[in-house]
Order: sequence, then C-alpha cells, then structure tokens
Amino acid sequence: MRDYKGNSLSRSGLFSLLIIAAFLGGFLVLLAVRFTGLGQALVITPPAPEEVLPPPEEKKTENELGYERSTIEVVEKVGPAVVMITTTKLVEVNDFFFGLVGYREVQGLGSGVIFRKDGYILTNNHVISKAEKIIVILSDGRSFAAQVVGADPLTDLAVIKISGENLPTAEFGNSDRLKVGQIAIAIGNPIGESLNNTVTVGVISALGRSLEIEKGVTLANLIQTDASINPGNSGGPLLDSQGKIIGINTAIIQEAQGIGFAIPINKAAEISSLLIKEGRVRRGGIGIRYIPYDQSSKKLAETRFGIRLPTDEGFLVTSVQRGGPADKAGLRAGDVIIAINGQSIKDGVDFQGLDLRVGDKVTMVVYRNKRKITLTIIAAEIRGF
Repeated sequence: MRDYKGNSLSRSGLFSLLIIAAFLGGFLVLLAVRFTGLGQALVITPPAPEEVLPPPEEKKTENELGYERSTIEVVEKVGPAVVMITTTKLVEVNDFFFGLVGYREVQGLGSGVIFRKDGYILTNNHVISKAEKIIVILSDGRSFAAQVVGADPLTDLAVIKISGENLPTAEFGNSDRLKVGQIAIAIGNPIGESLNNTVTVGVISALGRSLEIEKGVTLANLIQTDASINPGNSGGPLLDSQGKIIGINTAIIQEAQGIGFAIPINKAAEISSLLIKEGRVRRGGIGIRYIPYDQSSKKLAETRFGIRLPTDEGFLVTSVQRGGPADKAGLRAGDVIIAINGQSIKDGVDFQGLDLRVGDKVTMVVYRNKRKITLTIIAAEIRGF
C-alpha cells in the first residue's frame, strides 16, 4: 500500500494509523454525548412496575344509607317484642276398621307481637286454634306459658297473655294511611327456633285485597306485600320504616313467590280490644241463607228450585230466620238480592266482606217476582240459625 505521495507504507505504520483513527473517533463520540444530551437519550431506564391498587370502594348514596339505618333501627327497636309461639295440639288417630283408636300430639309454630306491657300478645287465630298447650318464647330466651284471651276466626286474629316482667312492646301504627310502594318490614320465625326473629324487607304491593283462607271464611281489605312471609311468620308484625305495626302477617299463596298478606293493624287493634273486653267478637247478622248464582249457574238454580230468576246474577234467598232482622224488615224466601249498600252483586259484593256489627244498617235492593223493592235491615246478634 502506498501513501498519497506514492511511497509504500509498512504494516506497522498502517496499524498505527488505524489506532489513531479509532482514538479520534471515540473522542468525538464522547464530545457528542457530553455536550448534546445524547447520553441521556441512549440510557434506557427500565419501566417502574405498575402499582396494583385495590378496587375503589363503592360509595353508597344518602338514600341507601338512610334506608339501611332505618331498617336496622326498626329491627333493634321492635325485634325484642316479636315472640315465637309453639303449640301442642291433639289430633285424632283413626283406624279403618276400628274408628277412633287414640290421639297423638302435633307441634305447631307461629309468631306474635307483644303490644301491652302487661303481657298481651297479638297473633293469628289459626296459630293457636285447638291448642292444648301454648308456649311463648322471647328473643332473649325467656319462655312463658300462655293463655288464650279470645279468638276471632272470621278475621283470623287472636289475643293470648303471658305473665312476666320487663316485657318489651311494639307500637301500633295507622294502616289507613298506607301507600302502595312504601317500605314494609316483616319479623317472625319462618321455620323454628334456629331462625327466630328473621327479618325480611319489601314494599306494600297493594291494598284492599280479599283472600279466602278456608271454605266460608274470606279475609277482606288485606295488605299485600312482597316482604317474604313464610308459614312460621304467621301472627308476626308487618312494620313501617318508623318501627310501628301496620299489619299482622297472616297468609301466603303457596304457588306464588313474593305475595304475602297481612291484616291491617287498625282492624287488628279494634278486634283485639273487643277480645280483651269480652273474649269474643259479637257480630251482627241479618238471619238469612242464600245461594249466589251467575249466568253460568242460573239455569241450574232455576231447575233446582222450580222458579224463574229475574236477573243473570244475584243472591237467591233460600230461607229467612223467623223473628230475625231480615224477617222483621220483610225479606222473604224466594227474593233475589241484586244490590247491597249501593253495590250491585256483579261488582263482587258479598255479606262476608261487610263485617257487620250489632246495630249496623244494611240496605238491599231485591226482586220479588217482577217487582223491584228496597229494604233496610238492622243487624243483630244471630244465634241458632
């Protein structure tokens, strides 16, 4: 190899030249890193590990917090006054060949609520009906033998009494002021002692419901709620958001979910007062027997009694108690009632929903043959009819 003047270069000279060139190149790189900031760009900082934060806590609204607080306060306030009622009933044991061969004990369960400090408890009639022995268990574990003060099958209400000290009580509200959609809280014993004082919360679903609880017994003007009510809750209180009793839980529809019923507390308070005072409810009646018919059963009724019915729907009077209120007002067998107290029969009116008291007036429009007449009947206590 030759230089630019044509002279030959030795291998040692070439190596020295390469060393000098490398040195100058490195020096220039150092200057660039030092004065241009290129060094910071060339230094790669590893990314910091991401900090794993816990999920943010869901904040509750003031309405949600207020709803919780009111429910908790109601349970703490009224829970001690809700009792478990256990009953022992004797049931006949029958043999196909020998008939009655003995009795066996059957245990029952229900709920109740103490409403007076002297030990009066409101519950359902069907909870204590035909019970030989009634035991009341408080939420604090105390138990008492109870006596029946009075019962009213037509409203499914009963009052029992225990003797004790420092008994907690619950306060009656006003069921006439209820609104559909307001909070409803049920407390009771749905299964047994292991689940005593179970709390369920819902709303008032409807008002003024009617329900036939057994043949010939229809409860009228009931409160419907979706707060879960199980069989052991029968007799327990339905409460508002202030912790006041607005109803006495009485029935559920087995084939439906979220449909329970309670007797309005205004009716329960009235009945309980009568039961404490007299041991029973003196109901008024008018002294008649009748057959309801409609368009589908009209011909059958006409054939059976050999008459022509003047309307497609009504109540055919089959008998009148001699000397009774209806007899005194002039009602006769064969008359057809088409309206009671201004409501036509087709509107679903019935005597069972009237809940008559002694002295109440009942106005009827009736057909007698082809003539329409109006009668006013004064209800009285009916016996032996």
